[in-house]
Amino acid sequence: MDPFADPDPYRRLTSEAIVLAGGGTAILLQLAHPAVAAGVARHSDFAVAPMRRLWGTLDFVTAITFGKADERAFVTRLVTSQHGRVNGEDAAGRRYDANDPEAQRWVAATLCWSAMRAHRRAFGRRTAGDADAIVRGFGALATSLGMPASLWPQSAREFDRYFRDTLGHLEITADARRARDELFTARNVSWWLRALMPLATRLAVDLLPVEIAAAYGHPHTHVSRFQAALGWAPLVLANRTLPRAVRILPSRIVPARLRQRIRLLETRASRPDTPATAH
Repeated sequence: MDPFADPDPYRRLTSEAIVLAGGGTAILLQLAHPAVAAGVARHSDFAVAPMRRLWGTLDFVTAITFGKADERAFVTRLVTSQHGRVNGEDAAGRRYDANDPEAQRWVAATLCWSAMRAHRRAFGRRTAGDADAIVRGFGALATSLGMPASLWPQSAREFDRYFRDTLGHLEITADARRARDELFTARNVSWWLRALMPLATRLAVDLLPVEIAAAYGHPHTHVSRFQAALGWAPLVLANRTLPRAVRILPSRIVPARLRQRIRLLETRASRPDTPATAH
């Protein structure tokens, strides 16, 4: 069965291209967690290669959701290996560890929340049953990295309660602000991507909870909401008029790219005179 034709609400939502519009929001929410921001600041090449980080996230989410067993195993090993090096103390002496189950839960929660917000912007609210299924589906992202399944909410109501409670403990640190600036400056990407960053920034901030947007220095105002509405308008129109086969094309491209990468690594690993890693 074609996984992209699966009627499961989680798979249908995550296959839609519109959820990519929530990517910037998810990153800002992740950075608002001091432990995550410290890990990014001290161990990530985020500022040097933001698109590589984006592709890595897309590879992981798509493989866990739609991939075959070997593809899921590949991305899980890759991310687990990277996370194993991310630990230490931040400037305030607080410990951080990418393998901390609470940090993994928050990262998965930001992806869930941002994807649902972006999708709702284009297609409206979901039924309670669909929302529950979507929340449970996103739990697989965190549990695949070792988070105990018992930590993940099993309903949209539980998720919303966890999300709101966590917001009260977030902090926009200096690490978070530096990473935010690098993200939106986009100095190391193609010119056409830099040209899109003002719009991407506006959409990312628009989806943020009001208190987090204000903490980043981007308060929600009537003017900012109007500007965001202008940015969303063509995206909403396109997603409501284009057939689903077109809307999910990006999700079909990622698995094909991932399979090509796995084949390349396998080929290199079979040759003792060549490196076994690819970038």
